[in-house]
Amino acid sequence: MKIKIHRGTHQIGGCVTEYESNGWHLFVDYGEELQGGPRSGALKVEGLTHGDLSKSALLITHYHGDHIGCIAELPEELPIYMSEIGCELQSVLSNRLKTVDNTHQKILERLQKAKTFKPGVEFSFGPFKIMPIIVDHSAFEACAFKIVADDVKAFHTGDFRTHGFRSGTLPKVIKKFVGEVDYVVCEGTNVRRPDATSVSEPELQRQFEAKFRENKNNIVYLSSSNIDRLFGLYHAARKAGRPFYVDAYQKRMMDVVTKRDHIWGKSRLYRYDDKFEPLVLQYEDDEDKVEEKGCVLIARANPLFDKFIERIPGESHKYLSMWKGYVEESCEAYNLRLAKSLGKDFEYMHTSGHCDMGSMREFFNLLHPKAIIPIHTDNPEAFAELFCDEWPITLLNDGESISVISDDHAKCHVSILCVTPPYALDEKILGGFKYCEDANFMLAHTKYCSPLLIGYAVEEESVWPVHAEVFDAEKKLLATYESGEHHPGGKRFQEPCPFAKGEKVLAVFHAGYDVVVPATVIGPLSVDLVRESYEQDEYLNDVYSSFEDYLKEWNDWDWDEVAVHPLEKVTSPFEVIGTMGETEFVPRIYLFPYREVK
Repeated sequence: MKIKIHRGTHQIGGCVTEYESNGWHLFVDYGEELQGGPRSGALKVEGLTHGDLSKSALLITHYHGDHIGCIAELPEELPIYMSEIGCELQSVLSNRLKTVDNTHQKILERLQKAKTFKPGVEFSFGPFKIMPIIVDHSAFEACAFKIVADDVKAFHTGDFRTHGFRSGTLPKVIKKFVGEVDYVVCEGTNVRRPDATSVSEPELQRQFEAKFRENKNNIVYLSSSNIDRLFGLYHAARKAGRPFYVDAYQKRMMDVVTKRDHIWGKSRLYRYDDKFEPLVLQYEDDEDKVEEKGCVLIARANPLFDKFIERIPGESHKYLSMWKGYVEESCEAYNLRLAKSLGKDFEYMHTSGHCDMGSMREFFNLLHPKAIIPIHTDNPEAFAELFCDEWPITLLNDGESISVISDDHAKCHVSILCVTPPYALDEKILGGFKYCEDANFMLAHTKYCSPLLIGYAVEEESVWPVHAEVFDAEKKLLATYESGEHHPGGKRFQEPCPFAKGEKVLAVFHAGYDVVVPATVIGPLSVDLVRESYEQDEYLNDVYSSFEDYLKEWNDWDWDEVAVHPLEKVTSPFEVIGTMGETEFVPRIYLFPYREVK
């Protein structure tokens, strides 16, 4: 599977990701670049915007404009997949805007032909198996995708958070429908606020309820497509005893969710109280109705709302419940119309639609990926700094890709070598690859800074390694191995070791031990050293009739070893191997600079 980020490695919004397998192309999202952010312009992507589309498809995570807003530009023959309710909500939105923006007419036409899926129900496209799951976000029924091909499992998060009304189910959903994966392509919107925590939607609802009890007339400005916030405010108004007013469009958006024979229609959050339905605002005469009980009015920035609010008797309290940047003049996304409607006297009551960084760490623990690829972030380096102590973070630029295959079919592997104190070897596989060039690219673009890290290895294998490169923790090349000529008399016999005789090192023992122990270098392997080891080993003397018979078992990899003196004598779990002696043999390339590991 090839994972390619066409756009989104260094910007929020407009992300386009491609998963490719055996000539089939699965793209995720095709939206607008955010106003005021970096802009790369129109993309030209083979299999998406032009060329042969017979083996291509587009998945949409959710209906926000920076994820779906450019689908009208795509060829009509490209199949588009979207969740049922997400597709319906976007259709309601586009139907309202089509008279003022022809792009929405085209989006509406594309969605009429879209293929819809149900979260939790796996579907296939070519070699891909796709499992959509619902994640909590400020767009209703936003989806993440588990994407499997070539026995490689990727998880594409889309936009998500862990502090919404429905976030508590995420661990169970991950366990049931996703499990552990190989790679996570993850949003990092909030990376510039690493220490910030987000108010939960239930807590925000309680705060609004208190405000609605305190203040008679309440005017709230928020995105009409933020369904969870609409319903949260509806219930806050109901509990505070304030009539809840929306316009016809907002009511239609709420009805899409509550009036379907669907899991959401059965939830208390998305059900109307029979005695307290949202009231559809009549701009001409409803101001008299709010005088007795007051109101909670979900407002939008337009003249009709402005004039109605001016006619409401008594004082009105205004709240902004969306990103504050829309009303800050210094921000590129400044919305003059909204700022004028809101005025200067308002309360800011909002919570993010994106995951905070503290919760992100808990989220990764559910998936246990080999590596994480950040997108939808304007600071991927900061993302890596936050998480590379625990997970490898692969940093790509727009247009770059990784090509990975299953470990079982790989000809080349990248290993991350760590030590778990006191001496246990913890070897993590970063990925399996068809070519060493792909393995080296992955290693060069991956950041991992665990205090337990001692180095990396890139190995091309048959039964035994045929080519290997070993690096220290800073990715400095320490040693290489090329198969052949390491037997006594061969051109590579006693190939130079990167460490001098008597030098203190960390030696990695695989077979029989799987440990990392401090040792001093004795010197290159010789026939005499092997003979001495054989003569002192009762087990080998019982198994082999002679030393010459024993040497017949030695292959090229065995002969490229050095003798070391272990400073800590570790006992193997296998009785026939026993405890390390004064002299042990270790592959020449698996010696690392000594340091204390805590």
